[in-house]
Amino acid sequence: MRQLVVLVLLAVPAILPAQQNPFKPPRSAVQKFEVSSILTGDMKGNVLLAMDADRTVRVSVDTMKMMGKTIHNSTWTLTTPDSMYQADLNKKTGTVSPNMLPYMADAYDNLDGDGKQRFTKNIADLATMLSKGFNIGQINSGEKLGSKTYAGHECEERKFGGFTVCQIEKTPIVLHTTGKLLCLNFEETATSVKLGSASGALFNLPPDVIFKADTSMSQPDSVANGFVGYMASQALTDSIAKGKAELEAARAKQAQAGDSTKMTPEMEAQMQQACETIKGLNLNKLMADAAKAWKNALVEAAKNEGKKQAVKGLRGLIKKPKFVP
Repeated sequence: MRQLVVLVLLAVPAILPAQQNPFKPPRSAVQKFEVSSILTGDMKGNVLLAMDADRTVRVSVDTMKMMGKTIHNSTWTLTTPDSMYQADLNKKTGTVSPNMLPYMADAYDNLDGDGKQRFTKNIADLATMLSKGFNIGQINSGEKLGSKTYAGHECEERKFGGFTVCQIEKTPIVLHTTGKLLCLNFEETATSVKLGSASGALFNLPPDVIFKADTSMSQPDSVANGFVGYMASQALTDSIAKGKAELEAARAKQAQAGDSTKMTPEMEAQMQQACETIKGLNLNKLMADAAKAWKNALVEAAKNEGKKQAVKGLRGLIKKPKFVP
């Protein structure tokens, strides 16, 4: 679930100028902190988030009701400058993959001006389609709602479509998040904040968890180039245009039925499928699949038309040594 929230919020950088790299976060005014939060809504539990300079760790213990089932989760995630470790503490299993942000930032910098503009427009259009398709409101530039205080600290609250996020200025510390996405309502609220220090033990790998390399991300440079290339491609622009037309046709059909608020059977089936997908969403696989699709498109273009752009794109996908955790 948390991954899906992150995925939707990735649409927010699309409102930035096309030349600004959305994968390069600004330097934080606070280099060490610990934040404890509670989860309410359809997810109930506790979260601990800590940062120590260039390392962050998140520990979450929660239960989630979905489609009539109660799911118990206990997860641990560590992000370092070059790696991301994700562990299921219940199953004692985990994966390690490269930290994709530096690779994504490089891939974005390698786009030409037109590519950066398409990247921005495609993500914005995808966010718009998501909001129209599932009625969560259009992602916008982050409407300011004013200052609020949680756990004794002030934050600036902004609204992004169906989400509200309250973040301490010039830091990555989010004190309150709430939103509704598809069939889920969630809320995360900070209960205590400690600035200037973080317990070193939090960043130690769980000793009873066996970590295995995520094979889908063994070539991070190729995945990043492919994913960013796909998001900046004319092929995606055309696909989005087709999707928009289909969505408008579905809306028109719904209006002709005389009820603009009731979902058609097709829309109900899509909603059910989307809710089921949330449980097993894997962002790494999502990026790898997009990169593979983009590479296949480039190969096809090079084979059929011999386009220089296709050859240039293929060179960007040349594999480098595999990621070694």
